[in-house]
Amino acid sequence: MSSNGNRRRLGKAPLVSIIGLFLSILLLGMLSQQACSDEETTGTNSPKKARTSRKSSGKLAPNFKLKSLKGDVVELKSLRGKVVVIDFWATWCPPCKITLPLVNNIYKKTRGKEVEVLGINLDRGSISKVKSFIKKGNLSMPILIDEGGKISTKYGVRGIPTLVVIDQDGHIYDKHVGADRSLDKKVLKKIDELLN
Repeated sequence: MSSNGNRRRLGKAPLVSIIGLFLSILLLGMLSQQACSDEETTGTNSPKKARTSRKSSGKLAPNFKLKSLKGDVVELKSLRGKVVVIDFWATWCPPCKITLPLVNNIYKKTRGKEVEVLGINLDRGSISKVKSFIKKGNLSMPILIDEGGKISTKYGVRGIPTLVVIDQDGHIYDKHVGADRSLDKKVLKKIDELLN
């Protein structure tokens, strides 16, 4: 019994190890995602490399009318003729904390050009928390509030941060999902392509 029982236990050990290895690989894959899911309430994903589309989808960007933190109403349609950069983000998203200063850098570098840079916040709840976050981060770009996530749904946002570049005719030109420490350089290059 003892030698036969040991064989049975040893026979199961490789199967348990394989299952454990498979589950570990699956868990690591999930944790290595570079964007926060819209349903997350805490940011546990670590930023890696962002996914970037290469060319204009040719798809007309959905119009929206949103209030800014300052109380102004911004309508996308009224920005035709300009390149528009939209960054969907939330205060609870760690990858957003990497990209927001980069998007703010894009805002600063394109002021005075035919470019609008807008942050669209997806937090549910207190506006004062968003205002405090903006002040603490020293962000100067306009921040719009997407209450209920209706606009992010129209744009097919499944993970944040999601950054969308819209051309002067209102078409989606480029899209970035997730954190990328060189995002500002890449987006500034796309803006230059569109302006020239």
